[in-house]
Amino acid sequence: MSRRALLAAGAGLSAAGLLALVGPHPIGPASGCTGDAALLARAEPHLRGLNRVALAYIDGDTTTYAGIGAGERMRFGIGSLSKTFCGAVLMDMVAKDEVRLDTTVGELIDANQSDVADVTLRELASHTSGLPDFTAHETSSSNAWFGLLHADGSRQDAADTVADILGQQLTDRGTYSYSTDGIALLAHVLGRRAGTTYKKLLTERILTPFDLTDTSLPVTRAGLPDGWEKGLLGGRPAEPWTLNGLAPGGGMWSSCADLATWMRLTRDGLQPGAAGLQPVAPAPLLPWLPDAKIAITWVLATTPAGDDLIFHNGLTGSHHSYVGYCPRTGRGLAYLVNSAPSGEQLLMLQGDLVGTLLDEGV
Repeated sequence: MSRRALLAAGAGLSAAGLLALVGPHPIGPASGCTGDAALLARAEPHLRGLNRVALAYIDGDTTTYAGIGAGERMRFGIGSLSKTFCGAVLMDMVAKDEVRLDTTVGELIDANQSDVADVTLRELASHTSGLPDFTAHETSSSNAWFGLLHADGSRQDAADTVADILGQQLTDRGTYSYSTDGIALLAHVLGRRAGTTYKKLLTERILTPFDLTDTSLPVTRAGLPDGWEKGLLGGRPAEPWTLNGLAPGGGMWSSCADLATWMRLTRDGLQPGAAGLQPVAPAPLLPWLPDAKIAITWVLATTPAGDDLIFHNGLTGSHHSYVGYCPRTGRGLAYLVNSAPSGEQLLMLQGDLVGTLLDEGV
């Protein structure tokens, strides 16, 4: 596989398995193009087979938007890109001496007799805790995978989610293994440390101070943003993912404008999560990124041309997201799609856009 396939690994590949449940159906572009014509002309050859797309290109202090059937303020589910916001909350609390990266789960909640008790916050935030991506209960047909296609999906609230995760046995602790459970547990123990819910903590520490007005964390269907629309799974309309207790790891919604702001804040060291961009462990995303490393939630890799790249992506049953930038050039890319790209399309989309826009420019 060529290095154009870069970055499809990372956050959310497991959702692609849902396509097998519904089968493929042709997807055509939505009507109407928005924003900068030159940016759209550069990106459009790589957007075939998609419906609605919102795209932001950042070069230094300049941000340019373009879209197909979507403007920069349209909201989409961002899936596992949500994890970077949890990393920011963690680093904010570290900076304020409320927790340390080596604080353990057992120091913050009652985890007596759990294998997870002495797992550190650093391990949770870097996917090196030994926890699974999802527990068996979370992936049961009555709860997550089938349930997420209909209404509210995950039935476990924050307390149930924490209890379920604390009952897990750890495997290969210290080695990178992607874990939505680890991020969900991190979020909830941080909330308990602050004496509030993670949703309120996220809003107070990150969303409000940085004026991310299009960004939210729906826990149930009732919390979905105004004007939300169904995305596409296998070309068919699909319900949004509302993940309840797992929402910190993949349930946020945002706009391309807010994600462009999030990328700039990270690149310029202006949001607290930017203090956590040092590598924690190797995170080989085979076969595409064998030399990748994991930091505090963000992935450190290289572009097809060999520039350093810091990125995260997300994939739900009906939406796809990406944010990435090159520290050397200052170029960045954020995009949102209202479908779950399948197969080679998913593998090629991010690598092609990174190569075209971040390596070559507009």
